[in-house]
Amino acid sequence: MRTVLKRLTIKAGDFCRKVSALMQASEHSSNAKPKRVKDSNRDDGYSIVAVTAFSVVAGAWMLMTASVSLPVIQKAAEFRYWSTVRSSAEAGLDYVAAQLDSNFKAGTVSSFDDTTVDGTAKVSAVPANVIGTYATVNVSVNNVRPPTTSSVYNTAFDDTLANNSVGNVNRYRVISSTASYAGLSSTVRIIVRPDLNGLPATTTTTTTTTGPTGTSTTPFFNYAIFSDGAMLASGNMTTDAYDSRNGAYGGTNRNNYRGDVGSNTSATIGANSNIGGNLVVTSLPKGSTTAVVATRSANAVVQNQLKVNGVTSGFTGTNGSAPGGSDTVKALEFGTPRSGDYTTPIDKSLTSNQITLSPAPSAPSGSYNVGAINVSGNGKVIVRNSAAPVSSINVSANNTIYIPPGNYKATSLSISGNGQIQLESNVSTDVVISLEGNTAGTTVISLGGNGVSNATQIPSKFQVVTNSSKSTSIAGNADFRGVIYAPSSPITIAGNGSVYGALVGKQVTSTGNAAVHFDLALADGTYASTHNLGATVTIPGEEITITTTTPTLVNSLKTVSWEER
Repeated sequence: MRTVLKRLTIKAGDFCRKVSALMQASEHSSNAKPKRVKDSNRDDGYSIVAVTAFSVVAGAWMLMTASVSLPVIQKAAEFRYWSTVRSSAEAGLDYVAAQLDSNFKAGTVSSFDDTTVDGTAKVSAVPANVIGTYATVNVSVNNVRPPTTSSVYNTAFDDTLANNSVGNVNRYRVISSTASYAGLSSTVRIIVRPDLNGLPATTTTTTTTTGPTGTSTTPFFNYAIFSDGAMLASGNMTTDAYDSRNGAYGGTNRNNYRGDVGSNTSATIGANSNIGGNLVVTSLPKGSTTAVVATRSANAVVQNQLKVNGVTSGFTGTNGSAPGGSDTVKALEFGTPRSGDYTTPIDKSLTSNQITLSPAPSAPSGSYNVGAINVSGNGKVIVRNSAAPVSSINVSANNTIYIPPGNYKATSLSISGNGQIQLESNVSTDVVISLEGNTAGTTVISLGGNGVSNATQIPSKFQVVTNSSKSTSIAGNADFRGVIYAPSSPITIAGNGSVYGALVGKQVTSTGNAAVHFDLALADGTYASTHNLGATVTIPGEEITITTTTPTLVNSLKTVSWEER
């Protein structure tokens, strides 16, 4: 194009020079000849030619100038647009980086921040008033840990390490800002990390004492029979267990290996005594290798384990997966093959703590105070929900009285002849007889006659408790469904009756054919607490020392990488 214009310009110049020469020649000839009349038409022709030649030259020049200037103008406009998107991208990046920096210092979370290290960035639009141009700016923030091989990696900022300086929050961010305008776009990206200015983390040790954390109930009854002193079984006594929460004793509700018998001093069993559970002696001194604290004779047998703080006499138990044919200690609670501790049926010289017997609870305020309770002859005392309170319980001959369930305070309890105490099956409240005060004679509890008939089949419904040191006697052929807690009273079991429940005494002697069926519900702390059959204590608070390492606050975010695209 430029070549063509150049040629046109040259030709136009030549044409103009030729026209000028002709005009000068004409003027010269006019001076030599006589003057003649001016030819106006010829002069006008020269003028038109000159103007036309000038217009051609001017037009060619303007065309050439436009062809040269237009690209320059276009380039200038494009540069202005490019500057706009670039500066807008930088403005958006600066704004979001400042927001993150401010929030990190304050320990808060910016609305622009990506709070999860999941590889997915959070994209946000930057407000237009922040940018100040017509460009659209979007900024992405990616919460990403640098690989350990990266040049920007620093163990002080690695939130996966226990000894880092910034806690357990990753503070590395990749921030990308993209601006778009007039079909152009620009992206700038930076990587930032925390800057601590070399300040160390701080460690604080705090010791606090918590308040009481609740209560705990230790059941009174964890054995079918427990004797604080010597345990003597010279007759045909048997024990086993069941759970009254599962119904009446018998059938599948019978356990031949949980009717434990225990003593804090010694145990002697003979005749045909059959301990359907463990025989446990927590004697003193603990761990003795010489003191004989458990003795067996005749046909006595222990179905589960023998556990004593001393040594034994007359017992045999074969170690291993099965008992020997002549073993008298069988360790069969979980059958054969035996495993674990059961492969050692006799555990001697143990260091078990003695069982602490809490005092029997006193009769609560509002209890019926009835003096001595005597039921003799054919007399009956029937516990019925709807019965009216009575001031005394002294029944003989063929008489019958009705009493309501609840708490009774008495000095003694005696059932003899054909006398009987009966609990109707729908009795809703426990009958608790607390024996307190002075009583005549040497016996505080004497259960003979037809004993206690408990149609509820729940031993905890009939409780006899006392701290008296006078004796307790369970005789006759009648059954007793209930519990006796008499930690200071020596107990004698005679006759052929059965006890469904549990017994605790200062010393326990069994001379008859009685069977004691332990109710496993009694050994449950929650159950015992519900029926007031345990010692409840407050669990004290604990002194807790806590050492806390507080990470150094981030003073600022430092740019460690810049990229523009």
